[in-house]
Amino acid sequence: MMVRRLLLFLLFAVSLSFAGRYVTYNIVLSDSSVGFSQSQTVAQKLQTAPVAYYGSLIQRKYLQKEFYRAENAEFEQKFPQVYKSFIGWSNYKQNRQNELLSQAPPKFKQMFEYRYLAMDVKGFFLIHDEIRVDKVYDKVTKTWVNPKPEEVKKELFSFAYVGPDISQDSSWKISQRMMVLLPNPEEQSIPVKRIFFMDGYSEECYSLMDTSILDKIHYLPHRLKYDVNPNATLDVQEVAPAPVKNENVGPVVKKEGGFRFNAFVDFGRPFLIGKFPDFDPVFYLGLGFNIYNRNIFWGMGVSIRSLDAKCDSCGTGDFGAHFEFGYLWLKTKYIECGAWGNLGFSAIEVPPQKGVEDSDYQHERYFRYGIGIYVDALFPNLIGKPMNSFFEPGLGNRFGARIKLGLQNMNVSDIGHAKGVSPFVSLGFTWHLISLGK
Repeated sequence: MMVRRLLLFLLFAVSLSFAGRYVTYNIVLSDSSVGFSQSQTVAQKLQTAPVAYYGSLIQRKYLQKEFYRAENAEFEQKFPQVYKSFIGWSNYKQNRQNELLSQAPPKFKQMFEYRYLAMDVKGFFLIHDEIRVDKVYDKVTKTWVNPKPEEVKKELFSFAYVGPDISQDSSWKISQRMMVLLPNPEEQSIPVKRIFFMDGYSEECYSLMDTSILDKIHYLPHRLKYDVNPNATLDVQEVAPAPVKNENVGPVVKKEGGFRFNAFVDFGRPFLIGKFPDFDPVFYLGLGFNIYNRNIFWGMGVSIRSLDAKCDSCGTGDFGAHFEFGYLWLKTKYIECGAWGNLGFSAIEVPPQKGVEDSDYQHERYFRYGIGIYVDALFPNLIGKPMNSFFEPGLGNRFGARIKLGLQNMNVSDIGHAKGVSPFVSLGFTWHLISLGK
């Protein structure tokens, strides 16, 4: 009966561990670039922007110079001056970059080549937005006014280079240039409203009735740039890739958000310290899930120990369920380490004794507590990657191996005449579902 109840609890715990894929989380957008543009609010951007439109996206297209397709030909025919300007800008940029590369020190050339080869998508892009305009910003009166009839539908154009960049100011410098991708218009009755500029757009803004909201929402530039440490290891795997190949994936990730969900399973070896004259440890299994808020985490778990009772090698099991809590005290690109504690209940099950008539399984329940640490080796690093999670938009997945060290109490004083603690070491697998910010 006790084993059956434990199996039902395990089934419930596992079902919870997969519930994350059906939950929609609010994604908090933060700084969208490093070095290229400080995180501006829309109110700040309006002070310098030559023009701003409030409305919704009808469609967005990306034309790439390196691949002249039917879309490029159609665009060139429809907007010849814009396309001519784009080609002229990209040719100048490419020639300038080639000239600087020919003069650059060897380590900068090597870093440029490594980063360029590591990117799936790179080159020169023309961003073509078609928007439906509800209001136009009047810089003179600093108010939002109705658009003229010819401005109800507006087409905006912006140029972007994606890839590594090299420059020579007072010293040589390598930068990584990227591009924020606006998601396709959502198929819903109420379109997403934003404020569009010539070189970027805002976070969602569903109303202009209260203009104080413009001090709270951020401006997201199309073109992003961050400087690269010239002494960084030239590891292709650590190079941040370019944006995605199509327009169906959201913005580039600049940082992990505060929320994450973690499910794990561990296998290992237990030990016994204390008075355990009739038991030998054999096997340890642990599984569970945690929810993180920044560095604090909590959740539920199950631990199972297989023991060898010294009664003609008859086996026994110790089954526990507990509430877990802890603190993530080390976090790097690929390594994380946390300290944990748990509180719960456990029960030990001893099989029938051989040679004893009418002998049956014996059970003893007791209060369970424990402490320990874990170390996770996680991949991939999400920083600089597009939001292409196969779960809800704005969620990314990291997988890895976990080493866990800990100890829990054991109390078998009634039927086993034993009491003490059981340290353990285990190796397992872990999955993290993480909210992503820009």
